[in-house]
Amino acid sequence: MKPWTIAALATASMGGGCGTAGAADNVTMYGFIKANVETVQAGGVRQARVSNDLSVLGFRGTEDLGGGMQSFFQIEMPVAVDTGGGGDFTRNTAVGLRGAFGQVLLGIWESPYRFVSVYAVDPFTAGIFASNAIMGNGFATAANAVAPASFDRRQKNLLQYSTPSWRGWNARIAVSAREEKTATSNPGMEAGLISYEDEKLYLAYGMERHRDYFATRGTDTGHKVGAAYSIGATRLRAAFERLRYEPAAGKHLSRDAWQLAATHTTGAHIWRASLTRALNSRGNANVGIGGAGKPGAGSGAMQTTLGYGYSLSKRSEIWLAYTRTRNDVGATYNLSANPIPGLAAGQDPSGVGIGIMHKF
Repeated sequence: MKPWTIAALATASMGGGCGTAGAADNVTMYGFIKANVETVQAGGVRQARVSNDLSVLGFRGTEDLGGGMQSFFQIEMPVAVDTGGGGDFTRNTAVGLRGAFGQVLLGIWESPYRFVSVYAVDPFTAGIFASNAIMGNGFATAANAVAPASFDRRQKNLLQYSTPSWRGWNARIAVSAREEKTATSNPGMEAGLISYEDEKLYLAYGMERHRDYFATRGTDTGHKVGAAYSIGATRLRAAFERLRYEPAAGKHLSRDAWQLAATHTTGAHIWRASLTRALNSRGNANVGIGGAGKPGAGSGAMQTTLGYGYSLSKRSEIWLAYTRTRNDVGATYNLSANPIPGLAAGQDPSGVGIGIMHKF
């Protein structure tokens, strides 16, 4: 991204823009920077590193069109605070309309399925301490049929509709444009989410379907339910997921997984815990898919994660966390977001880190 582009957007966000950018009713710059010093190991090999935990820089704005309707935009990019990379708008970036009918957007965006548990259930959300190496079978920002194992996706070329909120209920549906069509395959994705949320309770169900991601005329599906409930300063969280793949004609692999988690907040102190279990794969497939091992005994895993945070302010936190995934002999579930290279089946990746997060 060119420096003048960032400067122009920042100027507009602070009210100093002119022309089209300055005409928006509300333009905001936002994001967070999160990084940690961590030590990771697997198979007897230990590595110390400074890791970026999916830091973000974004700009969003709206324009009042009258009659209760708005146009809106958002452009968002990763910031690799550890190496200086990033700068491309490969995070949630879209343009759309919203009003009494709900909201429609076009762009690259997280699939509705992802929202079932990533933010509302997982206390760690991003980095090596997150659960989405197991839940969703790995995260990917990708077009159709790219990273086909992943059911935790930020999808390119997406059309999404969100309903208006009604007494705490919301729903979203999304489809990806099938731009990867060839003479032999026509990959596509459809996803949906229905959720309820009030001051204490959260409930959600999501479904996602992939067509021709592995095999021509093959269909892969994900179903996930999530729940959370607050009891005083403690929030209890849970999710269950069932994935089913058709990696080749006449072959299938199914895998269930669950997560139990909790957070407890006392003043500036935040305690976090998560237990995530991938059950053994089932089916007649000849190979594993993603971290899931080939169907049969020894294809599951268990991830345990513990963390503590101290809020320095409403926007700044120092934190520490520990995670370990115990892979069965045939499984290869890695650390999320910043995996350990060359992980072999049956190895147990682990990591401990201390970091800082600042929101703006």
